[in-house]
This record gives sequence, structure tokens and C-alpha cells, in this order.
Amino acid sequence: MTTAPARNDYLRGNYAPVEEEVSLSQLPVVGALPRELNGRYMRIGPNPTGTPDPAIYHWFSGEGMVHGVRLYDGRAQWYRNRLVRAEGHSPNTNVLAHGGRLLALIEGGASPVELGPDLDRMSVWDCEGALAGGFTAHPKIDPVTGHMHAVSVRPPHGGARYTVLDGDGAVTHVSEIPVDDHPMIHDMALTESRVVVFDLPVTLAAGMRNAQAGLPVSNFPFVWDDRHPARVGIMPHLGSAQQIQWVEVPRCYVFHVLNAYDNADGSLTLDVIRYDEVFIRDLHGPGGSVPTLVRWVINPATGNVDERVIGDYSVEFPRIDERLVGRPHRYGWFAGVGAHGIKITDGVERLHTKESLETGPLVKVDTVTGRTEVRSYGPGRVTMEPAFVPRPGGEAEDDGWILSVVHDANTNLAELVVLDAADIHAEPIARVFLPRRVPFGFHGNWIADSALL
Repeated sequence: MTTAPARNDYLRGNYAPVEEEVSLSQLPVVGALPRELNGRYMRIGPNPTGTPDPAIYHWFSGEGMVHGVRLYDGRAQWYRNRLVRAEGHSPNTNVLAHGGRLLALIEGGASPVELGPDLDRMSVWDCEGALAGGFTAHPKIDPVTGHMHAVSVRPPHGGARYTVLDGDGAVTHVSEIPVDDHPMIHDMALTESRVVVFDLPVTLAAGMRNAQAGLPVSNFPFVWDDRHPARVGIMPHLGSAQQIQWVEVPRCYVFHVLNAYDNADGSLTLDVIRYDEVFIRDLHGPGGSVPTLVRWVINPATGNVDERVIGDYSVEFPRIDERLVGRPHRYGWFAGVGAHGIKITDGVERLHTKESLETGPLVKVDTVTGRTEVRSYGPGRVTMEPAFVPRPGGEAEDDGWILSVVHDANTNLAELVVLDAADIHAEPIARVFLPRRVPFGFHGNWIADSALL
């Protein structure tokens, strides 16, 4: 008798890794690239090497690979992809610029890796040892001060750490925040005056209990924890654990925050992507659950949390105009979930037909009116995380471009597509044809030339 190999959707189709590192110059373009786009579009995600065991492989655990497209003066000068390798570190979750450095990030015990602008060099950057114990994939940069705020979990003890880096990348503040059970803290929120820490029921402690009980496990040890509370901690910028105020929130998990801001009455508004639960039915990734955009209005004085669903489409990978981080915003751009998306009926429908988390169309949401616009890229074509790039001199919040990598299942290739952020239904401004597919990964950002040393 033979046993059929385990099925793992995160190793199939466009989740599967690519094997070769390639470089290609002078990419073909349809349309006209805006000449103001001088920089690099960078994307990163897991790209496991060797032969991962499908029975235990988790999407979050693969080695990192970065994909880059260089745009300059209306031309697409090159595409390159490189595995992130530096002194045993292989971050796979986010790639962004700060302090003139291009950084690949992951949460947990691995330090950031600094990438050369042309992906020609890589080295661990731990800020002179200050980040040697690990960092986060989702810091927030205050658009007024230029300071980077980060909340991370530090193995092996699992406590949270709040770190602030100045605009040059030097650590100026560190506070330790005790939390139980080693929770998975993937993102944080920042307002003009406050920091929000997420302490939610996905923990290492639950994963260890499951393993000890002989339950199925993956090589990513965090799972849903019925014993752990769902709460957020609110404290001032440059605050300490003694100043944090914990508020219970609806029982859920949050991977990603759209934005947060202070209100005049002392409350704060927090727009997040909420999962009712995660890592229960799907132990290999966040599939099996439906993400929903919700708004929490939190009053720290009373502990009251008001929640309402925004829009009528299931979404992930939220993005705003980064100049509004911590300030009131109106628009958000997202990757819709599923090949055609999932409608949310009265905030409660929970339809999901695939085990993996599969993105689909581009979604734009007006968080003031709730109006939801959905832009399909065509049959078999799905977008990854969008990035908003403001038009120089533009005044409207959506005056700019949306850049995203689109996977075309018809050709098994990828494109970098540029849309008008104010009119996502218009024909693409430009399509840059990439020489290969880009596996479904996590995060991508536009890195302007002015952001690098």
C-alpha cells in the first residue's frame, strides 16, 4: 500500500517557488509610463528552496525572494529577482526604504537585511546591534517627523518591544511590553499621538500545546488560541509599558491595518482587516477564513469599542496614501480576495471556496461613504498588493497611481500594471511585461530614487 502525498495549495500554481535568479534589461511596455516614476518597484515573498515537505510546509516559512523593476524617465530599465541571503538571514515579508537604506524585513528573531539598490549586494543591518534580536515586517513611518515606529515580538521569551528609529535610522527609544503566551504580532497602528499594540489570539503557546498533544502541526508554530484574549494596547508616542492602556476588542485576528487616527473626543479610529479566526482549518496559511474590512472606534476612557463593516467586498493587503499615516484618510486600495471576490452580506456572509488565500481584483473603498469599486484585470488575471504613489504636486487624496504586480494564469507570466488611482476602471496607463511569473507573496512598495542614499 502507498500513501498519496499531502496536498498543500501553498506549493502549487503561482504559490510554487521559482528556481532561477534572472536579470533582464529594457522590458517591453504597453502604454506610457509616467516620467515622474523614477525608482524601483520592489516585491517580496516566500520562495522555498530544496524540496519542502507539503505535509508541514507553511506559506509564511519559505526563504525570502525579492523581485524588482527599475523605472526611469518613462522606461522600464530592468527586472531582477534574488533570494535574500545574508549571514543566515532570509526575510520574506516586506521590503521598504528608511534612512536611505533599502530593507528586507520579517517579524521575529531575524534582523533586517539591507539590499543594494540594484539587488547586487545584501548584508544584515541590525542598527549597531539594537535590532540584533529581531524586528517587525510592519513598522509605521510618521509622515511629519519621519520617525519609524515598530512593535515586535522578541524570541525566545515572547514579550513585545516598542522601538522608534529617527529619520536617519538610529534607534532613539525602546520600551519592553509584557505580554503572555508569545502572541503573533504582525502589524501595529500609529496615530498622530498614539501607538496601538495588538495582542490577539494567535500564539506560540497554543502551537506548542497542539504539538505536545500530537495534533497536526506545520513548520510555522503559531495557531489560533482559544485561551488567549483579544485586546489592543494604547500608549503615547515614546511611551512605556507603565503608560499602556489595554482595551478588549471583538474576538478576531488582524494581520494588517489600513490606518488609524485620533478623534477630537479622545477616542481613536482604527481601520483593520479582521478574521473571525485563522490557523484552525488551514494549518499551512491564512486560508479557510474570510477577511473583512472593519472600522473600530475605540474610547480608551470607557473601554468601549464600536465596530462596523466598511464596504461589501472581502479584501486584504490594505494601502493608503502613506502621507496620511496616523491622520484621517478617506480612500483605501486593496487586493480583493478570491478569483471574483467574496460579497459580505449584512456583514456576516462567510463564503470561501479555496483552502489557500487567493487574491483577485483591485478594490478601492471610500471609507467615508462605504462606496466600493472593483476593477477586474480580466479572466485568469489577479492582482497582488497595490501600492499608491502620489502624483507630484497633486492635491486630491487619490491623485496618483496604483502600481501592482498582476499574475496572468493564461500565460503564466506577470506584469507590473500602472493605473490611475482616481479612476481605477480606466484603461491601464502602462503595462510592463515581466519575463516570468512572480509567485504570490506578501508585500510590495514603490521606492523612489530620492528615498535611497
